[in-house]
Parts: sequence; structure tokens; C-alpha cells
Amino acid sequence: MIKARMTKEVIVRMNNRIGVLAQVTKSLADMGINIEAVIGTLEGADVVIRMVTGDHQRTLDALRDQRLEVQEARVVAAEIAHRPGLLREITEKLARQHIDLTYLYATAAGEKCLVILSSTNNDWAVKVLND
Repeated sequence: MIKARMTKEVIVRMNNRIGVLAQVTKSLADMGINIEAVIGTLEGADVVIRMVTGDHQRTLDALRDQRLEVQEARVVAAEIAHRPGLLREITEKLARQHIDLTYLYATAAGEKCLVILSSTNNDWAVKVLND
């Protein structure tokens, strides 16, 4: 079963250097903020860190206190069972409805998986995944 909902992710963009992710995650850990899903990618000389946390507003505040460039975006969070084939099921459902994915990342622990995605129509993606 897929349980999809709209949520917000935090996006941090900064010059890439060794220890950047450690810096970002330390400030959140020090405040007791749980990171539910995260991805870091390089874009030229910059690192772009996208994450969904247990406390969106406190995450924004903590990172801004560190004088980091922070943005937020609406994304889809889909909770699914952690078993073979479910990511295929999600992506096939979206493709059948002509929903184009912009990006996707996931995290898994035990029996559950959290998939974060952005698409050409996030509201429609939530409906499609929940049907």
C-alpha cells in the first residue's frame, strides 16, 4: 500500500568542500531534528543538499542561523513497504498518467521506505499514488 502526501523539503546550496554535509547535519543534530530523507548532489562547483526533516520550520531556522542559503520546495512524500518492486510500481503508476519526474530520492529502514519525489504535477501525483 502506498500512502502519499504533500510535504516540504529544505534545499541548501553552497560551495562544495570537504565537510559540508557534516556541517549541515551537525546543526540539525544539535537541535534534535530528525532527517527523514536526504540527498546531496554536485552542480558545477556547488553542492545541493535536499532533505525532508521531522521539523521543517526549525530546520529552516537552524540553517539560516548558520548563514546558509536555504530554500524550500513542495514535494511528494510516499510511504511504502520496503520490498522488491514497489519503486517500480510507483514509477509505473506515475508514467501511466503522464507525470514526468523531476527527481526522486528515498530512504529505507526496516519494513518501511520513504520516497521523496518532485514532478511536473505534484498534486496529481499524490492523487494517483493514493488511488
